Amino acid sequence: MKNNIVYGRREMLKTLTSLGAVGVLSPLLGGCVPLTQSNDVIRISGEVLINGKLITNEQLSSSSGLQVTNDSTLQTGSDGSAIFIVGKDAFFLRRNSNIVLNPAKDKNIITGLQLISGAILSVFAQGNRLLRTPTAIIGIKGTGAYLEFDSERTYICTCYGTAQIEAAADPANAETVTTHHHNEPRFIYNADNRKEPAPMINHHDPELSMLEKLVGRVPPWEA
Repeated sequence: MKNNIVYGRREMLKTLTSLGAVGVLSPLLGGCVPLTQSNDVIRISGEVLINGKLITNEQLSSSSGLQVTNDSTLQTGSDGSAIFIVGKDAFFLRRNSNIVLNPAKDKNIITGLQLISGAILSVFAQGNRLLRTPTAIIGIKGTGAYLEFDSERTYICTCYGTAQIEAAADPANAETVTTHHHNEPRFIYNADNRKEPAPMINHHDPELSMLEKLVGRVPPWEA
């Protein structure tokens, strides 16, 4: 995105390597996956804060691990990223990002999330979720989605599944898209609420495969 961090393929490989995810990617993609039974932080790199507290790899490697509640706030610094799970939803939070999870009554379920800044790749179990940026609202159900927000615009790629996309200030012009493989990305511009088609940027299929495998699923193109 213009005037924003570019999360390209090199960035993805660098981040996966720093997370230790390249090492675990092969077994995850290969079949048997040890599923988490709770809301776990799987990997972190660099500066990562949960509810304002800096977390460390030592916390992850402890016998109890590190959990994230379904109402948590997560932030990453310029060198930070995190992979985490809430119930059957899995997330890859990018650097320079800030999100707030929106809880359901069930502690293992979120109703959605608010991306205040930065970018996040997410895969969701069946059920309605609401993704928000300061200028956009995206309603989804059992999809993979990549979301970015900066001072100029929101970017949303419905990687697969169905989403209703609208500018927060212009709900009358909401549109519904259904995709199988990154078919309908959108830019939503902050200044005038304009929506327009966009390319697929800053996220990659191996990342989606990794996240889905962590919660015992595969993306539709693999199925």
